[in-house]
Amino acid sequence: MKREMIPTWEELARHKELVPEIEPAAVIAMLGIKQAAEDIQQSILDVLQQQYHLSEGRFCALIVLHQNREGVAPSQLAAKVGVTRATISNMLQRLERDGMIDVVPAAGDGRGKVARLTAQGIAFMDEILPPHYLRVTQLMERLTEAEQQELIRLLRKLTR
Repeated sequence: MKREMIPTWEELARHKELVPEIEPAAVIAMLGIKQAAEDIQQSILDVLQQQYHLSEGRFCALIVLHQNREGVAPSQLAAKVGVTRATISNMLQRLERDGMIDVVPAAGDGRGKVARLTAQGIAFMDEILPPHYLRVTQLMERLTEAEQQELIRLLRKLTR
């Protein structure tokens, strides 16, 4: 469901009378970025959920594990995915049950463990990542390559 929450210039101008530091363009730009991100994310997540039965968290965890074939400690994985250790623990149990990962002792650390993709998990990711990246590419084709590079530059500038 799309939300229509971006205020008009006129509405922001009225608020500017109360708080002169308000910059209407800044507010509208930020809300536009937020709305675009939500729309893009939802279109991507819909496919992941419907076709592959993947939540965003599971998908993110699988990507991190796909990029780190030697394995990742659960605490590091939680930090990279942006979830709690309890959440990653439950997620890893389900992924292990589904045959996507193994949780094994860490090399050189008898107490530590690492999660890593199984052959089945690697094959699954090798199957779903190319069409995923193609969907993202097609979504971004609305912008020229130069516009995409400019957007990357501007987003990096915003998040510094």
